[in-house]
Amino acid sequence: MTARESVVLKGGRYGVSIVIRDGADFNDVIAELRRKLSSARGFFSNESMRVDDSSRALTPGQREILEATLNEFGIRLDDTEVSERPPVRRHAADQGMKEQQPEQNDRTLLHKRTLRSGQRIDFDGNVVVLGDVNPGAVIVCTGDIVVFGALRGMAHAGAKGDVRAIVAALRLEPTQLRIARFISRAPDDDQAHPSVPEVARVRDESIVIEAFST
Repeated sequence: MTARESVVLKGGRYGVSIVIRDGADFNDVIAELRRKLSSARGFFSNESMRVDDSSRALTPGQREILEATLNEFGIRLDDTEVSERPPVRRHAADQGMKEQQPEQNDRTLLHKRTLRSGQRIDFDGNVVVLGDVNPGAVIVCTGDIVVFGALRGMAHAGAKGDVRAIVAALRLEPTQLRIARFISRAPDDDQAHPSVPEVARVRDESIVIEAFST
């Protein structure tokens, strides 16, 4: 969350959580939330969201307004408050038992259906799609992109410059593929695509695509 953001939608092991910046004006929070949901209209329909318990506490009236706002977009507010804060790591050699935070961003957004043409996902973290990514659909994220289906739209992993990011799919046929600052376009010919899962990564200053192996 940047200093100017009042609210962030964050994916994690509990689904999508709402993180509200401490000290933010609640009217600004609702206005910004409505803008974010409008730009992602259809992505979260019939889903539920929770309030991250690392957020500031809401009054009953504020929670009622938040719930009504989510309902406008077909989203339910789950009453269970959770924390998506990363686990604390401790070093036994540190006599002061100093808390250490993981170095890498482990936030992941799980999209449980096909991404259709005209739809777009922007996320600070990894994105996993259980379905296809159709031509005309766009995924942009700061981490990895994994598609359990055919990736035929545009995908940009490592959008903040992470050249270690990957893009993997059961069928990797993107109209445009980006990792950090590197760009790869679909071939002009109709060459046959392998029938095995593939992964794209940066190697020797270019994007290479190879069969996926664990």
